[in-house]
Amino acid sequence: MKVNEDHLRDSHRSRMFVTTRMLSRRQSPAEAAPAVIIAFPATYPGGARLTPYALSVRSARVPRQTGRRRRAPAKAMPPNRKTLLTNLVVAVAIGLIFAIDLNTPLGLAVPFLYLLLALLAIAVEAPKRTLLAIAILGPLLAGLKVLINPEDGVAWLGHANRIIFSLLIWVAVGLEWGRRLLEVARREHSLDLEHQVREQTAAWRSANHTLELEVAERQAAEATIIDYTQRLQALTRQLVEVRDAERKALAAELHDRIGQNLSALNMSLNLNLALLATQLPPAAMTATRARIGDALTLVEQTTEVIRGVMEELHPALLEQYGLATALRWHGEEFAGRTGIGFHCQAGERFPRLATQVETTLFRIVQEALINVAKHARATAVTVSLARLPSGVELKVSDDGRGIAQEQLNRPAAGSGWGLTIMAERARMIGGEMRIERGNQGTTVAVTIPDDSPEVA
Repeated sequence: MKVNEDHLRDSHRSRMFVTTRMLSRRQSPAEAAPAVIIAFPATYPGGARLTPYALSVRSARVPRQTGRRRRAPAKAMPPNRKTLLTNLVVAVAIGLIFAIDLNTPLGLAVPFLYLLLALLAIAVEAPKRTLLAIAILGPLLAGLKVLINPEDGVAWLGHANRIIFSLLIWVAVGLEWGRRLLEVARREHSLDLEHQVREQTAAWRSANHTLELEVAERQAAEATIIDYTQRLQALTRQLVEVRDAERKALAAELHDRIGQNLSALNMSLNLNLALLATQLPPAAMTATRARIGDALTLVEQTTEVIRGVMEELHPALLEQYGLATALRWHGEEFAGRTGIGFHCQAGERFPRLATQVETTLFRIVQEALINVAKHARATAVTVSLARLPSGVELKVSDDGRGIAQEQLNRPAAGSGWGLTIMAERARMIGGEMRIERGNQGTTVAVTIPDDSPEVA
């Protein structure tokens, strides 16, 4: 694309405008701080395109006028007038140099003036047409002088001198022409780069905005998940507390009502048996004694069952003798009911823990043994209780088929509610529960660190 660079440069200098606007409508014209915006046109004749640049200078507050009138800024010269003036000066200079050349006897140094004129035109950035005119007219007039006065001076020296300076003029003009072409190309390349940077910046800004939206949505979703998790933990903790309270209340009801009624029924049957022994004949008494004996046996069995249920709901052994003893007793009861072998690994003198910790660990063992009886298809189960340097560790291991992976991934599904409640019980006393799947069987491990406030 051919660019009229001369006109571009002249327009670049002369077609800028200054716009002054008041920064505040509330201030008077004398007090307002002006903002000066210098803008360059985006399109010049000849097809060249330049990006408009704006320089905004916000000056300080201007003091009030004190009678002195400010000098108006000088107006820029129109480009056409400046070009006309430059061409006129160059034409006059060429004419003067030619006249000097014609009237100088020896004229060896006169062609240097054409070169000096070309250098001055390059220095003031004259239009390319003007430079081309100097490059053509300078050597042409120098040669014309030789044709007009061929006998003036030493012929070969004058010819050589004029040829050398003509070549120097063309070299200078050619270099300046190439420099201007390179400058135009550099500007176009700079504009292309700027356009690419703007497009890339817009794309990055759009991607950044999209990423910010996605991050905000993800943070909102995470906050919602955290809120729901906290609610679920609170509901689970409340469910555990309600279950424990109901078990304790039910155990008290069994002891206070059913237990006392069974004791009273046992005493009544024994009294009736003694009374009937004094009133009935020996033959009838034998049959009566057998029937009343069966009733007494049934009452005693029911009492034992009730006592076992009461121990399951609220074990008195746990409060009296500690966790290790309660686990052994519960394991023997479990083995008697299910036929699954039970082994307890706990020292006889295992130290006592806080009441809440012992109750929670006992409930976790109860729930784990229930899961073993229902789902593991195990033949033996081992409960180990150990005091480690870092805290207390409880493990319940079986040799069954192992827990399914789906239950580990979705612990709230099906029988997984028991796992959720066990984990929440461990969390309530500052501990952590983990489930280990081996080649055979499953191990439920609960660890309570020493720094937990619940560990005594």
